[in-house]
Amino acid sequence: MLLAFFLAFYRTAWVAEDAFITFRVIDNWIAGHGLRWNIDERVQVFTHPLWMFLLSPLVWLSSDPYWSSIGLSAALLLLFCLLCLKAMGGPHLRSLLALSTLLWCQAFVDYSSSGLENPLTHVLLVLFFIAWKTEHPHRVLLLSALSALLFLNRPDAVVLVAPALVASLAASRDKPAVLVRQFLPGLLPAVLWTLFSLFYFGSPVPNTAIAKVLNGLTAAQSAQQAWNLVVHAYEYDLPTLVTILAGLGFGLTRAALRPIAAGIALWFGYLVYVGGDYMAGRFLAGPLVFSILVLGTVGLSSLYTVTWALLLVASTGALHATVLSPISYQQRFVMPSGIANERGFYYQELGMRRVLEHHSWKLHPWFVEGDKLRKQPPAVYAKCNIGMTAFAAGSQATWIDPLALAEPFLARLPARSNSRVGHYERAFPEGFLTARATGNNTLAEPALQRLWTDIRLATSANLFSLERLASIKRLNLDKKLYVPEHFDRDAVGIPGHPVTSRSQTSCMGYPGEVQFTLRLQ
Repeated sequence: MLLAFFLAFYRTAWVAEDAFITFRVIDNWIAGHGLRWNIDERVQVFTHPLWMFLLSPLVWLSSDPYWSSIGLSAALLLLFCLLCLKAMGGPHLRSLLALSTLLWCQAFVDYSSSGLENPLTHVLLVLFFIAWKTEHPHRVLLLSALSALLFLNRPDAVVLVAPALVASLAASRDKPAVLVRQFLPGLLPAVLWTLFSLFYFGSPVPNTAIAKVLNGLTAAQSAQQAWNLVVHAYEYDLPTLVTILAGLGFGLTRAALRPIAAGIALWFGYLVYVGGDYMAGRFLAGPLVFSILVLGTVGLSSLYTVTWALLLVASTGALHATVLSPISYQQRFVMPSGIANERGFYYQELGMRRVLEHHSWKLHPWFVEGDKLRKQPPAVYAKCNIGMTAFAAGSQATWIDPLALAEPFLARLPARSNSRVGHYERAFPEGFLTARATGNNTLAEPALQRLWTDIRLATSANLFSLERLASIKRLNLDKKLYVPEHFDRDAVGIPGHPVTSRSQTSCMGYPGEVQFTLRLQ
């Protein structure tokens, strides 16, 4: 079974464009610039501090973020498989059947690597499940501590475990004592990081979260985007969707597993709230892991077990995207819903087998462009894809992100309408590009002048400055100070250049297929 998983890993392992955003922060941290993406400001552009801290020493030792992330992901996959078998009572027919089902699920296999935090999330979810099943005098402490680690690895992952955590606390006989002695101490790592984030970055949540909350979507549009994610799984990754629904259904019928199943259901409510995602499968891998653990634990009848095995045999075609994935694997297109197969986009340059074949992971055109910019004098650039190019360009280049993932000023402005899911572009207000290039407050709108001043204080001033601390308070509690009365969120584009496209995938007024880097003079 382990060999089958490592065969799937060998044939599919890759690193995503977004992973290079974190790699740039790690490089700057190792170089002594602090936890920064642009070295002139403190902005939390990563959503996974635990993953970043785990990866950083490996990068420091190897000077190679690509292979560090691949190696760490492989080790976590091995640990995940062993923990799954333990969680399901050891290796037996039902547990091996449950575990092997993941080999049919592209959502799991694709995000067992990628350079993102999913492999660590998978391990933490299994550890939470084991602690949930175990009768232990400090059970609530274990569950709350694992919830805190999940929060540090990716804040929204706590949605999956919240019902079980609350149920464990509610079931405690001496609730006040358990609350004080176990529940609250277990959550301490998450609390401490949140306080540090508020002090150091000026926000208790990652800048990426701020950028994606102000996405301009109505409730109906958010629900539609979440539904699009489900439909995409139905069309391209049916084993994942069927397994999640089966785990949810069987979990809800067993009282002991109902809180775990409730977490799966709550996750889909969360997807409706945030409006889904553009990475096919990534947001389904967590509930899939919980579903597999439920199915491997419930004690299915022989009829169900035989039916399950026959369904896998009948679905062997799905293995061509996982265990049998060819080295030529490629899917370079965006669905009308905005969802894309990210491994299909980047595998030919960043897939492990391709990298071994070419002896380099630095061949993607965006990386080549960044490598050329590294040799240029320091400058300020704007680009709609800020991973590989910004990483390769080095710390002396400063970057503006029109999608606001790494831009704290733009993140607090409403996104333009008709944005691609997960790519919520902001219009450049009058005077913004000049302000970004010179450091002077040249914004034309008074409310935006206040926003610029407070953003610069919070992200660039002396950490202990009283003026800075006051700006952090305003940014988090007095947000109405920064709302322009007549801000045109759809006025995207570059001053002096005609807008040639306003399509869903366009950026800075140009079609999505026109990938360029703007250098500010």
